[in-house]
Amino acid sequence: MNEPDAIIVGGGPAGSVCASKLRMLGRSVMVLERDYFPRFHLGESLLPQSLYVLDDIGVLADVRERFIEKHGARFHDDRDGRKARFVFENAFDETYQHSFQVERAAFDELLLRHAGKLGADVREGWQVRRVLMEGGRSVGVLARDPGGAEHELRAPMVIDATGRGALQAHAARCTEKIPRLDKSAFYAHYEGIPRAAGKEAGDIDIVIFETRPRESDGAWSGGWFWFIPFKDGRTSVGAVVSSEWVKEHRHLGGADAMLQAAIDASPTATAFTQNATRLWPARVEADYSYRVGKMAGDGWVAIGDAAGFIDPLFSTGAHIAMRSGWKVASVIDEALRDGDTREERFAQWVQDTRTGAETFISAVGAFYRGPLLQYLFAENPRTVLRRSITSILAGDVFTSESIWIRDLRLRLAALNEGAAT
Repeated sequence: MNEPDAIIVGGGPAGSVCASKLRMLGRSVMVLERDYFPRFHLGESLLPQSLYVLDDIGVLADVRERFIEKHGARFHDDRDGRKARFVFENAFDETYQHSFQVERAAFDELLLRHAGKLGADVREGWQVRRVLMEGGRSVGVLARDPGGAEHELRAPMVIDATGRGALQAHAARCTEKIPRLDKSAFYAHYEGIPRAAGKEAGDIDIVIFETRPRESDGAWSGGWFWFIPFKDGRTSVGAVVSSEWVKEHRHLGGADAMLQAAIDASPTATAFTQNATRLWPARVEADYSYRVGKMAGDGWVAIGDAAGFIDPLFSTGAHIAMRSGWKVASVIDEALRDGDTREERFAQWVQDTRTGAETFISAVGAFYRGPLLQYLFAENPRTVLRRSITSILAGDVFTSESIWIRDLRLRLAALNEGAAT
């Protein structure tokens, strides 16, 4: 391949999905991936709205065969014993009524190999040093091959799918932390975590815990757990906590002690793990959430986590990654056809992607500030409001056409404004 139509930097879900879609549109694609797959990654709980993407690129049948179905989400509030379950079949869009819980090492490799089968030139072990710019326009990348030799690889389009490495954003110094979402996650995989029977076996459990009284503005100082079951019996367990919580518990030592401290603070997490075995030492991911000031330029776009990352409360990482990579592929195809890859060609895609991401950010903000919890655990929730919450849990945020999503965005904005005043 002398000069492909597009070079994709990164072979995670965003890059792999984008590569597959571009190949389906007849475009030549090179994927440069720093690691060798399979490799570990967080973000194991998929959303129903992602199934449109998986079906379109032709991998849904393989995903269905290999991973456990997820039909809903259960919330547990250790502060007052409240519980609630949201079932995806009650969302406004009933096309896909479940999603999947996936071990990301296997899932990401499935997507990358599929892109290769469709004809993408997939190169693992290649480290991209920087995007080559000429006259303010991207013209390719400078990359180092597995042997250490450097190459200038040229293409009319470069897609930054480097995840939290955010190649272009860090080069331009345009990343911005999202206020009040300075969280860290301590996590590991376990065997022996109990799970529900039947269709509920694949549900994600989200457990809210608190370590001291709520603040005057309604915010709370504890954190929350994810419990994500896999088909082979293992469970991913993670505790998401604030920077203040980390400082207060730093004297305990490393990630193992921090994860155990969070478990000890939660009666539900303690019950779930009391007869379970941790399979490897706990790990930590810090400073979760950030925005990126610029998602596109002349001859380049940033997709997935390279365009920003949101707290994992609503399992949004892989969903936004796949959806953004899938959608932008068609825009890139049209831009290449017209010989016009200026930044302006991607303006609508940028706006749509940001609108969806900001909906999730508003929901996460209202969760941490407190008022969204009253909706999650309402004893007699309004039917429309409950369906709206279910729909956002299903990932249906990339539209402005439906009345329910416009109403929910206004409601979330009001919740955040009210909590801040």
